[in-house]
Amino acid sequence: MTTEPLASAASLVFVAILVGAVLPFVPVVGRVARLATTIAHEVGHSVVVVPFGGCIRRIDLRPDGSGEAWVQLGGVPGAVRWLVRILNLYAGYSAPLWAGALLVTGALHGSRWLPVVVLGVIGLIALLFVRNWFGLLVVVGFDALALWVALRPSEATLLVVAGVGALFVVDGLRSVVQVAGWIATGARVQTDFHIAAAEMRLPAGVWFVCFVLVNGVAVWLARDPLLAVWDTIAAGVRAFV
Repeated sequence: MTTEPLASAASLVFVAILVGAVLPFVPVVGRVARLATTIAHEVGHSVVVVPFGGCIRRIDLRPDGSGEAWVQLGGVPGAVRWLVRILNLYAGYSAPLWAGALLVTGALHGSRWLPVVVLGVIGLIALLFVRNWFGLLVVVGFDALALWVALRPSEATLLVVAGVGALFVVDGLRSVVQVAGWIATGARVQTDFHIAAAEMRLPAGVWFVCFVLVNGVAVWLARDPLLAVWDTIAAGVRAFV
């Protein structure tokens, strides 16, 4: 008697994942949705420096979907400052990918606390350090979503978590591919890799290749749970279709 409702709920989760995956490419709406990925990107830059003695100065979010995080590394020991600088560089584009993977995993496994922790950490840090008015308006909306997920867990919040997770992963990958295109064509842009190239005298392409390799190693280390999530999604989508 309970199999049909459970199957229906599972199907809705896969629909939410598909919607979240498509959302970044929808005109106008996608641009607004991508601001959530920008929040995760800038928080990723900021949070990795704190355990090493660095501090966050401010985060700005802009209507065009871009953002910027200012951090101070003065308190970081000189022996590891170069490593922290590289971690700070790579954390921006990595954060939406891994946050999205955790959100999708939590949604598929019906976990309440995993999405709450992920959204809560991103939302709290953004609220504390975003300084411009537009950014604050965006962050308040994001934090309202995080509070709703935390305080009113339901089938609806599960679907939203699944959609946001898919949005993070797909838009994060879209950004990485876009940067690869810019580097390949020599476009005059100011990405994290170009900033690193100016500061540390290695071409942006070298920093980008290292970024891909580092994340590739991380994916390989986490391959078992990631493959399990992928198999679940693929099976669910096939069943739904």
